[in-house]
Amino acid sequence: MPLVNDYNEVKEVYSEAAGLGVGLPVFCAEDRETLEAILAAALEVSKKIGVENLPVIPAWTSRYPGRGQMTLLTSCGNPIIGTKMMFSDLNAFMDETSPYRKLRVLPHLDHAFPWLDGDVLDMFVDDFASVMCDASEKPFEENIKATAQYVEKVKGRVVVEGAVDEIFESGGKGEKNEPTTVEQAKKFLSQTGVDILVPNVGTEHRVTSGNVKYLSERAREISGALGKILCIHGTSSVRYEDLKKLPEDGFIKINIYTTLAVSGGQALSRAVLHNLKNIFYKEQLQGFIDDGIISQHIFEPDNRSQGEIKPKIGYVCNPKRRDAWFSAVRDRCMEFMEIFNYSRYAEK
Repeated sequence: MPLVNDYNEVKEVYSEAAGLGVGLPVFCAEDRETLEAILAAALEVSKKIGVENLPVIPAWTSRYPGRGQMTLLTSCGNPIIGTKMMFSDLNAFMDETSPYRKLRVLPHLDHAFPWLDGDVLDMFVDDFASVMCDASEKPFEENIKATAQYVEKVKGRVVVEGAVDEIFESGGKGEKNEPTTVEQAKKFLSQTGVDILVPNVGTEHRVTSGNVKYLSERAREISGALGKILCIHGTSSVRYEDLKKLPEDGFIKINIYTTLAVSGGQALSRAVLHNLKNIFYKEQLQGFIDDGIISQHIFEPDNRSQGEIKPKIGYVCNPKRRDAWFSAVRDRCMEFMEIFNYSRYAEK
């Protein structure tokens, strides 16, 4: 199936999800392993519930200062090349020979500042299912003006997401801004014409510890006034027990990145640590011991070393690292699809 990027079709996907009480997780990626893991998660869930054409939203940022993912995809750091590579991979994964070909894949551009990513917002507008035109770091009226200008420019071509105000960066400098009010949300929506709205409901980007409070009641007040058109950023700061509330609170779109990176990175590191004797020579390991990095216990017999202690091609090349990352991220994505009610697609 081709990528889903027709404006009306994308709107139908969101309307369908809202009607079912499903929250659509938006999984951010900056590498092929994560991109495929996102698709693989949807495929596994589709097999489990018996629905072949599940929607899935892979996403990425471009030059976003918080995490410019398309500047990180390649060593040259060119976000246009990075974006082309992501679409090239996605189109290949949608090929008729691909196991993922029956999924409904809706690529999303996240946190595109119009003054930084104007070229990406213009060049790829017809390729994305949705884009976030993010002017939220500007004062409120300037934010409205910049967002409205882009909405008018691409009207009917791509679903546009806008943020009422900036979502605080965990560990960042400056004073955290106040949560969005219903009045602010109404004004932003009416004056910009966005399809999806990001309110500030207390969450923060890239939080890995639980010291932030998600404001469920505020989210319900806003969605009660505007409908189920909300997107939440900073999902990593929502307590596990509150995640299930998000679709009920009006969030149709739920952004997820930090936990995928942590799960993948830890799994990859664990795989490397468990196979040090298949990656390094004995004298190299002794050097790590001398430097206090590992202990002498590394030389004790175990079932992890395949014969002589030395680099082995199956352990130093990419597939084992890829599969460790891929499996962890796939499984984490599947967890979120379960939490956000993907099983309801089987009840249609």
